[in-house]
Amino acid sequence: MDEKVIVIGGGVGPLAGVKLHEHVINNTLTDGTDQDHIDVYHLSRSSAIQDRTKALFNGTPQIPAQGMFATLKIADAALKEAGKSGVAGIPCNTFHAPEIFTVFSNLVEQAGLSIQLLHMIDETILFIKERYGSIKKIGLMSTTGTRDAGIYPCILQPMEFEIIQVPDALQPLLHDSIYNREWGIKSAAGVTSRSRNNFLSFFRNLTDQGAEAVIAGCTEIPLALPEREISGVPIIDPMEALARALVKHANPGKLKPMD
Repeated sequence: MDEKVIVIGGGVGPLAGVKLHEHVINNTLTDGTDQDHIDVYHLSRSSAIQDRTKALFNGTPQIPAQGMFATLKIADAALKEAGKSGVAGIPCNTFHAPEIFTVFSNLVEQAGLSIQLLHMIDETILFIKERYGSIKKIGLMSTTGTRDAGIYPCILQPMEFEIIQVPDALQPLLHDSIYNREWGIKSAAGVTSRSRNNFLSFFRNLTDQGAEAVIAGCTEIPLALPEREISGVPIIDPMEALARALVKHANPGKLKPMD
């Protein structure tokens, strides 16, 4: 099998793409040389991709979809130059709202790009089922855009999972802990003690409600909660699920077994 190139559609939270790339490296089996790693085309074009939550609120979901499609066209041109095919992932939960992702995937299909698209939410659900098969009550922390779009519940609830989220009154603070320009995760300050402590509090709220695992449903939340588990409750990182799926589709023989 010819090894595929992994394509990261970054710029949807610049550090999210970096963390996905890191997860790809950490989940790849190699012979110890640089040259044995899978090729990764990581394109981060934040200026071309409108904020996904704002796009959903403003009724303009096609704008971030078109911006990411333009990014993948650049990757496709590079793949054609190298004589390779690719498999791509987008490290943003809100980007996978159907209003955005469907437009994006249709554009990719219509253009005939030599890139296979993976869906991060679908890969996260597969990851949960394979690694934590007995879990039925799943906590979810996410942006308001992801929450309002119902991205995770619409996939998990038909599978008889119970979704637990923070109370409505706490959701604005959760969202602000990501977006606040002075102390949120996306701010120039990065992860502050305030944002870290807030997410620890949200996590405890979900486990107090009975969550058996908690999905970090914004790709930048793991920057504040890097632990695999807290007090025995797993933290599910969709970027890790996506990274493992990318490696598996690029070259299944190089997927590192999980601890």
